[in-house]
Amino acid sequence: MTDTFAILDYVRRHCLTPPALVQAAGLTEDRLRALIAARCLPQPTYVLDPSLAARSAIRSETLAPQPEEWFGAAVLPWARRAAESTLPLAALADRLRQDFAADFRRALLASEGRTHGWTGLFDAAGAIDEAALAKALDEIWQENWLGGAYGVCLRRFDGPHLVTKLVERSRIRALTDEGAKPALTAAEAAEVTTAMARLDAVLTPFAPHERPHGTPGLWIDRIANRYGLPHPAAPVDSAAAAA
Repeated sequence: MTDTFAILDYVRRHCLTPPALVQAAGLTEDRLRALIAARCLPQPTYVLDPSLAARSAIRSETLAPQPEEWFGAAVLPWARRAAESTLPLAALADRLRQDFAADFRRALLASEGRTHGWTGLFDAAGAIDEAALAKALDEIWQENWLGGAYGVCLRRFDGPHLVTKLVERSRIRALTDEGAKPALTAAEAAEVTTAMARLDAVLTPFAPHERPHGTPGLWIDRIANRYGLPHPAAPVDSAAAAA
């Protein structure tokens, strides 16, 4: 079982409480709730259930008398954009989605998504499949962003970060045969190491109970350990590097 206090430490270091979010974004908490209800902003990234309590022989103390909420740092830029807008909420929700869709399309076209990660969004000629893209955007925005998932895993929610996540994860999986290849050539090891660094750069560290089962645990930690590759989050030994 993951250490409860390690999880609490993680969310308190990496996420924003509603009061911290509204202060940083220039909102009020009532406005924040209205933006969430109108599907302009996502649900809280993490929620601490109020059943958490500490008990001893002499006293029992409820640690969270009410649910505690935290928002991933990726929510803040979008909250600031919402705070600056004078559009009605329904129009703002549409504008934010349209802006993301345009950003995602640009990043997709500039990426290796035709061969890694996003192959289903392109047709046989290498052009974007508009029907497939529309379906993917609906899932990305409605389910994974507004549902809170991308607040968990991405440092920023934008086209380049999201496209990079799937491209590099797919590249690692292909080069290692899903982590089953017995060994890597020197060229493969170098390519996987670079892909892990790119992937790590767009991902959050993940909370302790999530990391082993999420993208960083499966496609960075496990792969680095399996093939003896340098971990992108590990500090560089300057003396060894100089030698």
